[in-house]
Amino acid sequence: MAERNAERIRDAERSKEAILVAAEDCFAGLGFESTSLQQIAEAAGVARSTPAYFFRSKQDLYDAVLARAVARGQEAMARAYAEGDADRSAEEAVESYVGALLDFLGRDQNFVRLIQREALEDGSRVAEFFGRSVAEAVAALAPAAEKAGISPQRLVLDLAALAWYPFAHEHTLLPALGIKARDPAFVDEQKQHLGDLVRAMTRPERRTRRKRS
Repeated sequence: MAERNAERIRDAERSKEAILVAAEDCFAGLGFESTSLQQIAEAAGVARSTPAYFFRSKQDLYDAVLARAVARGQEAMARAYAEGDADRSAEEAVESYVGALLDFLGRDQNFVRLIQREALEDGSRVAEFFGRSVAEAVAALAPAAEKAGISPQRLVLDLAALAWYPFAHEHTLLPALGIKARDPAFVDEQKQHLGDLVRAMTRPERRTRRKRS
């Protein structure tokens, strides 16, 4: 009896995981309105009623998918902060942040698509989900921001925008430029480019010019 119960629990967990994976692909590719629970069930290989059994409604399933995707981003960035050397320079802290962000965006296309779709809405739960990651980024980049003479919030915004844009427009502007956003060579080049940008911003002579102006 105990073994049968354990197997049923494992089957339920496998079904739930399959639904989440299928739902993420559907929501990322088609959007919330164009995705049905039936489509998700078929993609997951489960009975039509199973997604509603686990998640009650399409909205609840979407919320679970969105929270899971954002959690992946939070975990990727948190590892970058945790792996940092306490003695690293302000510029090295920025390079660690930028490197982790670009690596994550480069390998997680669904995350980019889901957040892009959320950005079109007048109100989104994503802002709540991002709270922890933003606070960590502001704290990690504060020394570099101080050296550059700008707020850490501004530095986080600028770096996030420059890291995000190529992946958000990998099928629009970048093909016209002959660039493949997910090409490892481009990702490495972008890391170097953003690192060079921050190093230029934090040079002592630049800070002196800003004070004089």
